[in-house]
Amino acid sequence: MVFVVIISSCASTKQLTYFRNITHDTVTNIQPQALQTVIDKNDILKVAITTQDEETTRLLNSSNFISESTGNNSIGLLSGILVDESGTIQIPLIGTIKASGLTKNQLAVTIADKLSSMKFAIDPIVSVRIINYKITVLGEVNKPGVIPIPNEEVTLPQALGFAGDLTPYGRRDNVLLIREIGGKRVLKRFSLNDDQMFNKDFYYLQNQDIIYVEPNKAKAGLSDRTTQLLPIFLSALSLVTLIITTLVHK
Repeated sequence: MVFVVIISSCASTKQLTYFRNITHDTVTNIQPQALQTVIDKNDILKVAITTQDEETTRLLNSSNFISESTGNNSIGLLSGILVDESGTIQIPLIGTIKASGLTKNQLAVTIADKLSSMKFAIDPIVSVRIINYKITVLGEVNKPGVIPIPNEEVTLPQALGFAGDLTPYGRRDNVLLIREIGGKRVLKRFSLNDDQMFNKDFYYLQNQDIIYVEPNKAKAGLSDRTTQLLPIFLSALSLVTLIITTLVHK
């Protein structure tokens, strides 16, 4: 019984250690990450437009409110412009503009050029933000869920910190990243036990990324009914053996 308990409770510290292949006093040059988030369908954008005419500015920015309803019940107005299934948005005075596949800067330049070419504004100032930027962390973490990212920039260590870090039952050597790129779902696996997580493909997360941490064998053992009952069975067997041995000697 003691042997079974020891085996079931024993876990290698190597499996729980991050970055174990990094030597002491390692120095790495960090290249600034130029975040070029690409707008996709179903993104919600905040488009701020400033012109020299107050009424024109008010009209252009009126599109930043979308109505959301459930059945016959109206929830109200949400701040933002929804990129529809065709990848376009609607801007007053301009009309339909293709947004998906563009970066925020590219879309801002496109809107400004449209306003200038159509004589609606001279040198307009346009800024674009993605206001539904979020990542999801699931599996063996202490606080799984959807994490909104207001500043549109998050790294993998930050995301794991927001999720309360991995539980002792999370596999650190086989974490799954699910990412949508150009209409395709890409799945990548990597390890937290070494410096692989500093790879740019994993370190800098993108909008709508999903991180899944699968359970290890210890967690699987806890959920296995047979494993749970084994110590009880062995204890009972030991007790019966002890009783029989005592009666025989008498």
